[in-house]
Amino acid sequence: MSKEYAIGQIIKEFQEKEEEIIERELKVPLDYTFRKAISIVGPRRAGKTFYLLYLYQKIRKDSPSIFFPLDDDRIYPPSLKDLDLLLKVSREILGKKPVYLFLDEIQEVDSWERFVKRAVEREGILVYITGSSSRLLSKEIASLLRGRTVVYEIFPFTFTEVLKARNLPLGKYFSSREEAAIKREAEKYLEYGGFPEVILREEKEKILREYAEVMFYRDIVERYKIRRIDTVKLFFKIVFTSFARYFSINKVANYMKSLGLRISKNSLYSYLDYMNDAYIAFPLRRFSYSLRIVEQSIPKIYVVDNGLARVYNVITPEMQGQLLENLVFMELRKRGFIENENIFYYKINDNEVDFIIVDKGEVKQLIQVTYYLRYDDREQWKREVKTLVKASKELKCKKLVIVTWSQEDKILEDNREIEVKPLWRWLIDLKLLTRSSK
Repeated sequence: MSKEYAIGQIIKEFQEKEEEIIERELKVPLDYTFRKAISIVGPRRAGKTFYLLYLYQKIRKDSPSIFFPLDDDRIYPPSLKDLDLLLKVSREILGKKPVYLFLDEIQEVDSWERFVKRAVEREGILVYITGSSSRLLSKEIASLLRGRTVVYEIFPFTFTEVLKARNLPLGKYFSSREEAAIKREAEKYLEYGGFPEVILREEKEKILREYAEVMFYRDIVERYKIRRIDTVKLFFKIVFTSFARYFSINKVANYMKSLGLRISKNSLYSYLDYMNDAYIAFPLRRFSYSLRIVEQSIPKIYVVDNGLARVYNVITPEMQGQLLENLVFMELRKRGFIENENIFYYKINDNEVDFIIVDKGEVKQLIQVTYYLRYDDREQWKREVKTLVKASKELKCKKLVIVTWSQEDKILEDNREIEVKPLWRWLIDLKLLTRSSK
């Protein structure tokens, strides 16, 4: 079979394909007029390919469109010449030049950015791309196109996307049966996370272990050609067992030294950067109006999905608070709030506010996370409630929320009203929290 025929065959197959795809909340324009490519980026297995296919199926009846997976074995390995051939075959099949071109696994073509630039700027084609492998991390797509792309991030399912996948209602009011079903899904979401395949299949722990292995070997070891695999694997595990906690590179270096492993702090900082670039781990810093204080603060570490945290931890009842805090962070991250730009933690003496939301330099909301709020526990009340109130006065913010597992209440403390929300309700209402700077 010639490559030209294979390309035509693949195009025709996707024209016939009618995949049932769960609609995501990510909104990517299909009617844009600027001359830039659209890049869909994010962690592995978050659904980038299916989202691209969803966009293609949505537009193909109205405009000449092509979807093409560049990792198909019939044309592998693809080249820049094959992309030119793709345009030629597309014109023959459509009877005209395609208006939309959806290219999946773009990294399979060496120097692919040259073709994308030409297709967008000279041919006037609306190009949408995704890619993920040890050869090309999602974030590198933007740098290769150097200002010629608009980037949209996609993550594992939000909780409301999970409810949509389960055909459960969204809204303000629910029957007792609906509420019970939503709470069951919240419990599974807390424990197993939101990767689409994990949500939709039964072999959850097996799938999560496979994901963890692929992320480690392909996104870290292969991508950065690391030789000291055992050392990096230990660091990887330390990150995942430290989620929702302070993460000091100095302490990690000393711990490794105590095990007889000699590794520089600079190398450990690089490993953490690798995990962040691959959308695996997110270091969150302390809020301050002083950039120096922000940069010098010890970060708290969060991981991309609670399910992956299970792979490296024995989940005990005592860890439920950590899981809850990690989930709250990631849900904010999925809504477009970026660590150390729009999300920070805030420190008051030895206590902290878990998350503060900043938009255009103004503190919009303070969020405290605790699995269970004990009204008669003076120490916890001081740590969670009084710290929140004190921070609200320092930061001049009146929107105060405490997210718990199941409690719902309104507290008046020192003339400040605090909403206590159960996780499931907070997750549903979170759509109301938006960024004006998006």
